[in-house]
Amino acid sequence: MLKHLFKIIWKRKKSNSLMMLEIFFSFLILFAVWTLAVYNYKNYAHPAGLETDNVWVAFIDFHAPNDTVKMQYKELVKQQMTRYKEVKSFAFSSTNAPFTFSSSNNQFEYKKKKVMSEVMSVEPAFPDVMGIKLAEGRWFTKADEVGKFRPIVITRHLKNELFGNENAIGKIINEGESDNTPTKVIGVVDFFRHKDDFQPLSNCTFVPAGKWEDTMLMKVTEGNGAELEAQIAKGITQLGKDWSVEIQQMNNMKANRNKLVLVPIIILSIVCGFLIFNVALGLFGVLFQTINRRRQEIGVRRAMGATKKAILIHFIGETAVIATFGLILGVFFAIQFPLLNVFDLEASVYLTGIALAVVSVYVLVTICAFYPSRQASVLHPATVLHEE
Repeated sequence: MLKHLFKIIWKRKKSNSLMMLEIFFSFLILFAVWTLAVYNYKNYAHPAGLETDNVWVAFIDFHAPNDTVKMQYKELVKQQMTRYKEVKSFAFSSTNAPFTFSSSNNQFEYKKKKVMSEVMSVEPAFPDVMGIKLAEGRWFTKADEVGKFRPIVITRHLKNELFGNENAIGKIINEGESDNTPTKVIGVVDFFRHKDDFQPLSNCTFVPAGKWEDTMLMKVTEGNGAELEAQIAKGITQLGKDWSVEIQQMNNMKANRNKLVLVPIIILSIVCGFLIFNVALGLFGVLFQTINRRRQEIGVRRAMGATKKAILIHFIGETAVIATFGLILGVFFAIQFPLLNVFDLEASVYLTGIALAVVSVYVLVTICAFYPSRQASVLHPATVLHEE
């Protein structure tokens, strides 16, 4: 049967080439959409490593003339925060706190291997606020800040890039290109997805807070809202002249960051859906016209004993074979992405995208071919041959 299908397709190679080209471009569009969807889903499936429920972020502008005065102001704020029984824990952080639009990076070196990492300056109470659990080692305390080495906690992704299979706890590394201050790893966390829910595994380093941090994170009891926000903001601003405070809920901040990822995906999906719909209409029209032109052939086959089912399977199978030729060309181009490591994604992401795109194309052409093929299968041979 396949040999017969190939002969029919070859005889109509000019008309079928347009259909193959449409299927080729449809595959590329679906490959891009599915690959992006698989990539983001795999990232989303990883544990977040932190908790955002009932976590608030206070952005404080102290208007401090120098770091010494700012440290004094920060102590005043800490004393003020202890007065609110609704606040379970709090900690100052650098401006690149989770789900903010700020970022701070530095380079870490171990045995001539240099790796870039996000660096977040936080206070010892930070894991209590964010619900962070350590996989190895411990978190730094105030006592660690006066030691010989600067204590840090790193993510497992950074640990694997710097140390491989070696134990990271106790390792001494250099921080920054010109900073020779020895830094000591004392803890490792498995995951820390602090930019959005679709962030891939990445490097992050937690270092003890210094003098300049003016972003405060707080964990509040469940059920509190605008009233407590107003009380805290008013209490802080009354501590100093011209101070300003803005408090945001971290869940809302995370939702805003997620929109930056989801909106382009949704727009791309709508555009691709529109293109695929137009391709489907084109395929349907071509198939319908082609089958109408072959009414005599259908009548002869029906007169020779071909069943309705055989006619239906024949035309759907012919369309599937044409689709296969278009897919072969499409897969050839798509397979170059994992081979050349384009965009530095895992090969499994591309391969899954290819597989889903292939399945989608076959489903699409089957749906488009079903109605015209069904119409062909119900033609009565006497009627068709009489018309001819």
